[in-house]
Amino acid sequence: MTPEPRTAVYSPAEYAPYARTGTGKITGQAFLKTVGGEVRYGAGNTVALHPATSLTNEWFTKVVVQGRDLVPGDLRANDYRRITTADAEGRFEFNNLPPGEYYVTCGITWGVPSDIGVLPTGGIAYARATVRNGETTKVVVTR
Repeated sequence: MTPEPRTAVYSPAEYAPYARTGTGKITGQAFLKTVGGEVRYGAGNTVALHPATSLTNEWFTKVVVQGRDLVPGDLRANDYRRITTADAEGRFEFNNLPPGEYYVTCGITWGVPSDIGVLPTGGIAYARATVRNGETTKVVVTR
């Protein structure tokens, strides 16, 4: 399958507010539920924080939510992404954030027994968060 071309472009002006240090904070928990209702935490997994810009809005909508394949974006956007690792219960936090809109993502997979062995299943847990200086935003990162 050929990746779709992107329509959004990198805009330095959109990313400029996210280059600063702020006093906002995001805390949360990442998990997915199995078909049977069991909770699978993002324990030990990478949690990524992405500023909400035209470029990441397109990526989030098409790749994360719709599961489509896009041509890679401008690598300069990676300079504004923050990552951390979730604890054993999928909990995480990001500190010193400038105010703005963000996407939080965490890939969570587990194995399911089948006739041909154990098959991986799961997906990307996600949330959108608004950060304000001096405040803590709590998010549930799931689907």
